[in-house]
Amino acid sequence: MKKQTRAAIDEKKIIKARDILDNECHKPITLDYLSRRVGMTPKKLATGFKRKYYQSIQKYLIMARAITGMQLLLETELHIYEIAWETGYDVTRPFSQMFKKVTGRAPSKWRKAQLNNPPGTVPYIMLNR
Repeated sequence: MKKQTRAAIDEKKIIKARDILDNECHKPITLDYLSRRVGMTPKKLATGFKRKYYQSIQKYLIMARAITGMQLLLETELHIYEIAWETGYDVTRPFSQMFKKVTGRAPSKWRKAQLNNPPGTVPYIMLNR
């Protein structure tokens, strides 16, 4: 049996952190919480995550929440406040601000624009950087 290197073990932990972010983006997630879950120091996790995924954990979490929000906007008839709650926000305003920053439109306007597109078209997302 081949012994794993420290780098390989750390990479698995970083991938596990990404999986946690994807699966639990509806929960409040802090760097300390995430680092405890994967068994790395916060600094090492943050540095390794950015090296592997080219963005901070916070930016990744924001995008995971935005993508979840987009899916819910397209696939359900949930109200915006319900979608905000499902994506980890207690109130609508921070969700709407995040969503507009990511897509360029407020959630309700984005949903309306996407639903007016011809069937089979891919949703348009404008990233503000």
